[in-house]
Amino acid sequence: MNERERFLKALEENEDDTVTRLVYADWLDERGEHEEADRQRKWPAAKAWLVQFCRDHNPPPDEEDPDEWGISYEDLVRLGKEAMEEANAGWLGFSCGDNMAMMEALQENRQAFWGNWSIVTGIPVPADLAEQSSFSCAC
Repeated sequence: MNERERFLKALEENEDDTVTRLVYADWLDERGEHEEADRQRKWPAAKAWLVQFCRDHNPPPDEEDPDEWGISYEDLVRLGKEAMEEANAGWLGFSCGDNMAMMEALQENRQAFWGNWSIVTGIPVPADLAEQSSFSCAC
């Protein structure tokens, strides 16, 4: 296993290991991979933004309706990946199930969402596609 593979394996095992991520960023810089090094340095803040976004825009747990759909950080990453796989003719977006608060927050913060999502996933989202993205609700 080479150095890159060791870094990636360590980050796969614990994506929140900031020390390893920053050492990896320095290692990338030393090899001239400055854009990826920059993404790795921004990664912890981008994940924190997405996690906080979920905390701020999910409905509080409802004992009356425990099936109300909350969207986690992991859900946002997965839904974004699915949307990117399905993106066609300049349309990008996904359904937030019955979570109207999340849908409205994503609509209002689409550029910040896709920007942070891109940093976390390493999948670039063109600014014009992010700006025109749309989110729906089954409400």
